[in-house]
Amino acid sequence: MAFEQEEILQITSKIERWFTKSAREFPWRNDDFPWGRLVCEFMAQQTQIDRVAQRWPIMLQRFPEPSSMAKSDEQGVLELWQGLGYYRRAKNLKKTAEIIASEFGGEVPSDIESLLQLPGVGKYTAGAIASIAFEKHAPIVDANVHRVLCRLCNHAGDPTPSTWTWQISELLVTSCNSPQLFNEGLMELGATVCTSKSPSCDDCPLQSCCGASKENTQRDIPPPKKRATKKRVYHYSVVAEHEGELAFEQRNDSGLWAGMWQVPTIDSDVKLTEAQVRKKLNLKNKLISIGEFEHVLSHRIISFSVFACKIERDRRFSWVKQDSLHELPLASAQRKVLAVHCVT
Repeated sequence: MAFEQEEILQITSKIERWFTKSAREFPWRNDDFPWGRLVCEFMAQQTQIDRVAQRWPIMLQRFPEPSSMAKSDEQGVLELWQGLGYYRRAKNLKKTAEIIASEFGGEVPSDIESLLQLPGVGKYTAGAIASIAFEKHAPIVDANVHRVLCRLCNHAGDPTPSTWTWQISELLVTSCNSPQLFNEGLMELGATVCTSKSPSCDDCPLQSCCGASKENTQRDIPPPKKRATKKRVYHYSVVAEHEGELAFEQRNDSGLWAGMWQVPTIDSDVKLTEAQVRKKLNLKNKLISIGEFEHVLSHRIISFSVFACKIERDRRFSWVKQDSLHELPLASAQRKVLAVHCVT
């Protein structure tokens, strides 16, 4: 779909006016500064925005500027990240803060090229920070933006963001009056009005120029993405106790829940017996099964089997008193493990 310049200006101005009146209240919109926006973008990747709104003020209170996070221990960042998932983002945010402090004078860079040098910053995040924090005419495309633009153009060919979407986004943002209002408004429109299953077309500022609305194809565009089959894996967690303290270990710096803490746990692609788990963990005492649960992630289903046992104090583990567990960076799955232990 080709746009005349007049149409482009109409579309961008309608979105900017709509967003000015209809923007939801979020803390980073009331207290708007580049570092805050960068932290918000990291936290919002694959996490519901309402959960980000709860955690963002706490994170910024602890780390009000890049230098404060750069000087901190990574465990402090992971601790505040608990419950947001995808903990690699927290580790990348910490590395990003270090680079900003050491190479950019403690100030978040404003140009796309510099932003793309930061760990965890891809094309979308760089565009969001450049446009929203610095009013640069940089395009952004996420699932919400993709859906709005596909429906606007009645474009049915791409279930997920594509080169086509980026071209349309760039065409529009280049001509808009305020990149901050336009880009954030475009995302907001997709999140609140032009939703995937029940679009509120009567409330949409673009209804009069929307190709899908004219053809009544908005519920079919974009086409659904094929869902990948989730792999099932097995985790065997042992709540090992010694005189009121529990044993913990830290996960590797790469992979699932990188750097987070857990009770002694075996990850396996196949089912294991109690004896096999005990042998792999080099534990002598018999393990008592206390519960099971499933933990579902975007790409896998984890079947947790939880055991308990009493052991002698072992130097392989870190020992934590039960009233100090809140100080440990624990993924939500490990909190479920501890919850199973608490009710037995």
